[in-house]
Amino acid sequence: MRACLLVIACLVGFTKTTMASDYGITVTKAGMVSIGNTYYLGADIDYRFNPPAIDALERGVPLTLAVKLVIRRLRHFWFDDIVINEERKIQIRYHPLAQSFQIVEVKSGATQNFTGLTALLDTLSRLRGWEIASMDNFKPEEHYEGSLSVHLDIESLPLPLRAQAYLSPRWHIHSPVYSWPLDL
Repeated sequence: MRACLLVIACLVGFTKTTMASDYGITVTKAGMVSIGNTYYLGADIDYRFNPPAIDALERGVPLTLAVKLVIRRLRHFWFDDIVINEERKIQIRYHPLAQSFQIVEVKSGATQNFTGLTALLDTLSRLRGWEIASMDNFKPEEHYEGSLSVHLDIESLPLPLRAQAYLSPRWHIHSPVYSWPLDL
C-alpha cells in the first residue's frame, strides 16, 4: 500500500513539474555564417507562451520580445572584451477584427502577416539573417564566444497591464542564456 501511494505521489509531482516547464522560451541552436565580408546570425528558438500571455495577445495587446546578442573576445589574463552587445525588439500583434497575426521588427518596421498563431510562432522560431558585423571586427587568431537570450519586454506592455505583469511571475517569460564558441 505504501509503495502504491509513493508511486502516485511521484507521478503527481512529475506531472506538475512537466506542466510548469511547458511554457517559456528556449534558444535551441545559434551560430554565425559569413556571406561576403559580413557575419550573420542564425538561431532556432522555441516559444511556448503561457495562457495569460496568449489571452492578452488575443485581446489585442501587443507582446514585445527582446532578443539580446553578446559577442565576447575571450582573454586569459584579463576580463573578456565585449565586441558586440546588441538588442533587437520584435513585436507580436493580433488584430481581432481581421483575425490576423503580425510580426513587426520594431526598429525597421518590417512586417509579416499570418492567419494563425501556429504559423506565426513557426516563423518566429527561425531567426535568420540578422546582420552582425563586418569580418574586419574580428581577428582570426583570437577566440570569441557568442551568447543569445530572449525575454518578454514587460516595459512595452500597456501601463494598466504592466503593473500586474511586474507582480506576477507568469509574465516573466525569458530564456536561459545560450552560449556557443564562435568558429571564425
